[in-house]
Amino acid sequence: MASSEVKGRHDVPSFVLLDTQSYITGRPNSTTATSKTSIDLPIEVTFCAAHPPDLSYLFIHCPGLEVEPTDLSLAPKIISADADLVLLRVPRDPMARMIPSHSDYFVYKLNPEQSKLYLLPNPYPECFSDNEIAILGYGNRFAVATIRMPLRDFSFMLHLYHSGPDGKPGSWTSQRVPVEEPQRDIVCPIPDSAQRLMYHLTTKVITLGGAKGTVGFVDLWRGILLCDLLEDSPKLRDMPLPLPAKGNWSKFLNSCPYYCRDIAVNQSKDTIKYVEMEITRPTKVTWIASTSDSDSYYEWLNHQKLPRSYSLVPGSWKMTTWSMPIPITSWDSWHRRCTIRSEDINLPSDNTRHYELLRKLMSSGGTEEEKATEATLSLGCLHMAYPTMSIADDDDVVYLLSKGTSIRSVEMGVAVDASTGTLQGVVKLDTKRHVGFMRCCIASGISKHLKTTGSCGNQQVGGGLCLNE
Repeated sequence: MASSEVKGRHDVPSFVLLDTQSYITGRPNSTTATSKTSIDLPIEVTFCAAHPPDLSYLFIHCPGLEVEPTDLSLAPKIISADADLVLLRVPRDPMARMIPSHSDYFVYKLNPEQSKLYLLPNPYPECFSDNEIAILGYGNRFAVATIRMPLRDFSFMLHLYHSGPDGKPGSWTSQRVPVEEPQRDIVCPIPDSAQRLMYHLTTKVITLGGAKGTVGFVDLWRGILLCDLLEDSPKLRDMPLPLPAKGNWSKFLNSCPYYCRDIAVNQSKDTIKYVEMEITRPTKVTWIASTSDSDSYYEWLNHQKLPRSYSLVPGSWKMTTWSMPIPITSWDSWHRRCTIRSEDINLPSDNTRHYELLRKLMSSGGTEEEKATEATLSLGCLHMAYPTMSIADDDDVVYLLSKGTSIRSVEMGVAVDASTGTLQGVVKLDTKRHVGFMRCCIASGISKHLKTTGSCGNQQVGGGLCLNE
């Protein structure tokens, strides 16, 4: 469900939070592009825009994938994005599920006149993780790339695809690329407590662009490996991330980095933006009357049936944002921008929609006693994690995934301005579309390429406005 601000606005957002899971259905409009899969099935892709913190979507319709919309194991996956391009992975048939080697890769190009959908040659026998593939647009062509570390020496294998002009078919190439002057082991050595000892594991990609076509393969725990895809002999340059915050020292290289970190390139592509959170989760404490003085086993059993009392120990979080100018020079160029704590956030005190949604989130899914307790608490009673950085040119807005402490709690997207400590927006998310509390979107500037002379239609899906002529 969208917020009232989204429903009533016909302006196009400057950037969107693109859901990594698509809708398996047809919803054609002026953004629709068509093609065929590798087994000659027709396929169409449509973009549906929404204002952050609501999620935007891609609708993907393919007769060979006519399955239940909630079967997320078959939902085509949004991999990465750059400008007006989105890289997708689509299973070839229902039996293939989401095995990369059994999937087709497509590049969707949003064009105000006519959007295009390009099928890429499958990179088989290579099999890439969704987190490690970058896309770069340059001129009327595009490149897709990933790096894999060889097992026997300290270098990487660059797998690179260049399209022909206007997206015409190209081919995959592979070449070994060295890392020039590795820095991360000097700047931020791996502690003895670390369970993951790999030098680099790509967990996200960023596109810096420029004349050399620079992309960054990001290990969100350790650093960025920068690669100039348009150079004849590309090399990898190592750029460590800021040192881990104290609250994450024990978690460093021992847990999912998405939970507390994110990195992005702003739309002007002159700044890298980075955020780290230190999170203490809220915990529920339940207790019953003491049974230590029970005289018999049966009396002790009866005590087990007594109503349990409930209390909530609030959590908290601290968020720090950083920036680095592009072109990148040295690790010393990281600049701390601002720090904010959850207790410093200025919550709306009047009966606004944001306030009502937060109160619903705080009191969802529990007993009446739990609801009464949670409704009186602040952000400390919520799980808030998985930050996504805004890619606007000059702000410190961070989008968080949030839910209450109950298993049946609703999930919401919350926008926080870390520089001012203000709540920018709250929206309810469609929990049926995501399995578990986990990262579910990427920031993309694709909406800037929508045709704005038409009017917005009335089609509503997950809060998105499907733009029609």
